[in-house]
Amino acid sequence: MFFTQETISFMKKEIRKKMLKLRNEMEQIVRDQKDKKITLKFIKFLRSKEIKSVLLYASYRSEVDTKKIFYFCQQHSIKTAFPKVVKRVKALELYWVNNLEQLSSGYKSILEPHSGTKASIEEIEVIVVPGIAFDINCYRIGYGGGFYDRLLLYKKGLAIGLAYEEQIIDQIPVEPFDKRVDLIITDERMITCV
Repeated sequence: MFFTQETISFMKKEIRKKMLKLRNEMEQIVRDQKDKKITLKFIKFLRSKEIKSVLLYASYRSEVDTKKIFYFCQQHSIKTAFPKVVKRVKALELYWVNNLEQLSSGYKSILEPHSGTKASIEEIEVIVVPGIAFDINCYRIGYGGGFYDRLLLYKKGLAIGLAYEEQIIDQIPVEPFDKRVDLIITDERMITCV
């Protein structure tokens, strides 16, 4: 079935609205339990692949929490970068971070690096990608800025989405610029698309 650009944009907007509501209304105790399961699965993955470098996002509002993953990486000498939005070029710059105090409120109040050494996407083995919704084909809907889609064009490593099981839907309407992740880790399963 063919959809127009306007129809796809509308469908994505509706999915985004529904999923944000669902995620935001999740009880904190439930979210904490799910975060713990996702974190443990992700750490197990890092260990099994002997990963040495990771790009993390700083959790925003009701996103899957990445703090414990960061602490694990620091304790196990896994280099960790975080993205910083560069609005004028609509892109993400990456910086190595050794301490969460290197992050401060930035674009849309999301925590991002204010200091650190620049990192290159080619140096990163695992890119952790946030999302509002994911589908079983590993496509995602973010906040609509396209920052991660542009970043993933240059990836050498694996892109992994972290999501609550409730964020997984059958199919996301896809546009030509949409990039898939390679793997999705939820509190209930792992969805592989490589």
